[in-house]
Parts: sequence; C-alpha cells; structure tokens
Amino acid sequence: MTHTLHRRTEALKDAEDFVSMVLATHGINDKGASKKLRQIFELISDANPDNISNDCLSRGMGYTDEEILRDIKDRSIITSAFSDRTCFKNALKKVKEADLGLSVVVSGNYKAVFDIAKELGIKPHTVNMSLGIFGNKSLLPEENILPLCTMCGHGMVSKQRIENTIQKLKSGKLTPEKAGEKLASTCTCGIFNPKIATLILKKY
Repeated sequence: MTHTLHRRTEALKDAEDFVSMVLATHGINDKGASKKLRQIFELISDANPDNISNDCLSRGMGYTDEEILRDIKDRSIITSAFSDRTCFKNALKKVKEADLGLSVVVSGNYKAVFDIAKELGIKPHTVNMSLGIFGNKSLLPEENILPLCTMCGHGMVSKQRIENTIQKLKSGKLTPEKAGEKLASTCTCGIFNPKIATLILKKY
C-alpha cells in the first residue's frame, strides 16, 4: 500500500499522522469477507478517526457511517486516518482483539508505529519505507503545498485545488476547518486527514 508512504506531515507539532487499511486477500479469504469488514469498520469508527472509508465512500466526502457500511463489499478496503496517537492505538487494539484474519496495513512515523506495535504485542510482517523523491523535483508543488497534496496518495487533491482553497481562505470565504473539509471531499479512499489539513491551513 505504497500510496500512503509519501506523506509530508512530519513537521506537524500539534498532531501525529497515522493511516490504517484493513482488507481481505483476493482469492484467499475475500469470499464473504464483507461481514468481517463491516465489523472492522464499526470497531475503528468507535475509536474516533478523523476520516474513515470503505475505499469508495468516506466521511470526508460527506457520507454517513450507515451509508458507508451499506456499501461495503467483500473486496472493500477499510481505510482510516488519525491525528491522535491514543485513538489510533485504541483502534489497532480493537482490531487485534477481534482477530478476524484480515490483513492490516499501517502507515506513519516509523518510530511511533513501531512503539505502538510493541505496546500492543504486534510483530510487523513486512515493512515498506519511502526513500524520498527522485527525478526533476522542480516539477513538484511548492514545499508548503506538498503536505496537503501527499495526504491523498491517488492525487485526488491537486495543487490547483489547494491553491484555490488557500485563496478563498485568505479572502475570508472559508475558515481553516471548512477548507480542510473541502479538500478532504475528493479523496475517495479516506486517507486524507481534514484535521491535519486544518492545522496546516491555519498558517495562512
């Protein structure tokens, strides 16, 4: 799940940035998995995530938990974004205790993730790490834009949308909170964190 590895939120001082994804393995245990995935959704939802999705519909897009639950299928991926370590740890604890035999992928600060895993008695199976950005970096969005762009690993929150949102923020047409929600509304997989976006946008 490398689309979550390139987030640039490490400079945040008021929050941490964690993402989780829970899914069945295609062709192995995906048949009839929707029931388990609905249970996972409810467990994580109870842990107060900043965003949560079934990889097609998310809270950030304006859907209710009931609407998202109804849309969960055998091959759905339950994704969530957290800015609070305690809430995130509680979500992982609930998923571990449920022991439903599904794959769990976690992204975040390396040390923070491994500290939480150790505290919960979880031994990671595989580790992927971002080695940074290679190539013509002059083509990238500006450094102050990258933390917002990279929170949506599928590129659904573009540089142009962010710049337009910042202009409306500066002109008083949007509050930082509403601006964060606006940007989250196009990230279908639910890993864009509107709370973290709000903290970044308050600088403007």
